[in-house]
Amino acid sequence: MSTGRLIVASNRGPVSWSQDDDGSWTPSRGAGGLIVALGGALQERPGTWVSVALEDGDREMSAAHDGQAFTADTGQGRFTLRLVDVGEVYDDYYNKVANRLLWFTLHQLWAEPYYPLGEGWTDAWAAYQDVNRQVAEAVVAEAGDDPSPEIHLQDYHLLTAAPHIRAAIPGARILHYIHTPWVHPTYFRRLPDPMITAILDGMVACDVVGLSATEWTDTLRSCLMRLGSCTAVEPTPDGTWIATPRGRLLLKDFTLGIDAESLAAVAASDDAIAEREALAEQVGDRQLIVRADRTDLSKNILRGLVAYDLLLQRRPDLVDRVHFRALLNPSRQGVPEYREYLQRCIDLGEAIRERHGQGVLEVDVDNSFPRVVACMQSYDVLLTNPVIDGTNLVAKEGPALNERDGVLVLSRNAGAADTMTDAVFVNPFDVEQTVDALEQALEMPADERARRAAALKDAASSGTPADWLAAQRRALDLATT
Repeated sequence: MSTGRLIVASNRGPVSWSQDDDGSWTPSRGAGGLIVALGGALQERPGTWVSVALEDGDREMSAAHDGQAFTADTGQGRFTLRLVDVGEVYDDYYNKVANRLLWFTLHQLWAEPYYPLGEGWTDAWAAYQDVNRQVAEAVVAEAGDDPSPEIHLQDYHLLTAAPHIRAAIPGARILHYIHTPWVHPTYFRRLPDPMITAILDGMVACDVVGLSATEWTDTLRSCLMRLGSCTAVEPTPDGTWIATPRGRLLLKDFTLGIDAESLAAVAASDDAIAEREALAEQVGDRQLIVRADRTDLSKNILRGLVAYDLLLQRRPDLVDRVHFRALLNPSRQGVPEYREYLQRCIDLGEAIRERHGQGVLEVDVDNSFPRVVACMQSYDVLLTNPVIDGTNLVAKEGPALNERDGVLVLSRNAGAADTMTDAVFVNPFDVEQTVDALEQALEMPADERARRAAALKDAASSGTPADWLAAQRRALDLATT
């Protein structure tokens, strides 16, 4: 395995900052699937994490270190960071391109008769490319005189960074892992043609492109073959090799599991214990349905709430026997559609409470992770019904934490569906089927619940973050030797 410098580059870094009364900044480990995936793994194989300065703390720390790398100890791990303050182009890069044009496309969220309009994208796309260039330059600077650094680019925020790195360091070993789904060429063509060309050129500049499910690997391969510059395909047990103008590109899916050690530490904390006690007192002997999600349009929260409403209309006897806890983490509130979606979720939750009684549902937007963990430990049913999702770690974290033989109701369009095969699967667009699945889960016999829960717990442990990163590094070795 390579001994070159290891550099991870992403939009969001692994550390968040809080300002003390004396004006100093205190680091803590950040949240999110990317941090879960790489944060623990990088403790075993130290490297530098290059990321965009997103908030005041990031920008202050970037300025304090003149944009150079420094070490931060979060108490949950030490990280070497290099924060890139990209300036005024950030809003266009992040809110207009990454979280609207790209996210909506990769998750198939467009209302096609109306959106995307195909207007007003040129300046925003220039900003996206500018940020990708700035991050790439920081990666190159961090690599120093290493002729073959090992570089792991992360996700849809940095789809055009690789060509800049390749031009500066021809021998760089570049892997790009995409945490989202990928789409069929027909849908990918919703994007403007220059954008499509630049994104696919970004993939071709890599040695390995990793995704979270075989389906997404297949659709990216189709895009590269039909819309890009690639000419031949060679499927092998190691992944799919594609002939490119610069040689060969390896496409491969990598299973990502949970960071069990970090979850266990949170579960054992005083905060989580207090949350469990409060939850038990509130729920009493009722069955508990839980969902825990970012308020992302792709998570399909509204259809899940509609399904619960219909369940209570179908089965009024459940009104006093079931409690639904929706733990919602406000997401991408700089994008108008996301602000509207969160409000619609809150409004629908209140309508359900008015229709069936205050005790049937609580919508919680407090964003308390110990509370999420407490609910995961305590649920009878976990509803995870995304329209489409790259992996969906909630579908793995829940069964790993649960102590009640809880049933997982899971969208068949989540990447986690490949491994969490003992879930009760639903078509995320079919609300009636989701109602049936919730009813089935609530009434499932104890022996079947126990069997499914045990299998789900085992499946959730497959592909730990350290294993996931190690598998990618082996693939990168294979592709560059």
